[in-house]
Amino acid sequence: MKKHAGFTLIELLIVVAIIGILAAIAVPNFLNAQIRAKIAKVESDIKSLVTALESYRIDNNSFPGDHDLDNYMGNENGLFKLTSPVSYIASLPSDPFVDKKLKNTIPGLGDANAYAPQGRPDYEMGSGADNPPPYKRQAISLMSYGPDFDDDNSSHDPFPFGTDHDRYDITNGLRSNGNIFRFSGDYMSGCLIMDWGAFRMGGGCP
Repeated sequence: MKKHAGFTLIELLIVVAIIGILAAIAVPNFLNAQIRAKIAKVESDIKSLVTALESYRIDNNSFPGDHDLDNYMGNENGLFKLTSPVSYIASLPSDPFVDKKLKNTIPGLGDANAYAPQGRPDYEMGSGADNPPPYKRQAISLMSYGPDFDDDNSSHDPFPFGTDHDRYDITNGLRSNGNIFRFSGDYMSGCLIMDWGAFRMGGGCP
């Protein structure tokens, strides 16, 4: 009877080692591809929101007020005005870089990495339209937390005055700090400070 030779232990170990090496190469590349896809989604979403906001401004002679992730009270729900009563956008897109696991679990964290009480991972918006005079400006700043899943912005509420924006830059690393922003309107007339004081714009800057 002819005997069928099997794999030796050495051969099996070599195969396992090769599979491990391939996995070590493939898994990080797959995860990085996912992050790049989310960044592309953010840029597309924010561009669509700006288009809708500009249409809203044409009809109402003003942008809506702020939209804060941690609190929709008062004027902190501005993006909702894009869907009702007039639909400027079919639905509000979600920020893929809001960490769902940290929803309302860390006291005092504010909106960094946490859902609003209603459980919506919306993009945030700072609007100068609801600032008191003389700081009222028809200017908006849309923001995603970026791949670090953290709010690196000091505050959106006074935009475009006295607002520090730490901008995400992929050249600093795919998972580097910083938020992804898009601006529109008269933001150049305020005092927008980018990258923690490294860059200033607008006539109101000190």
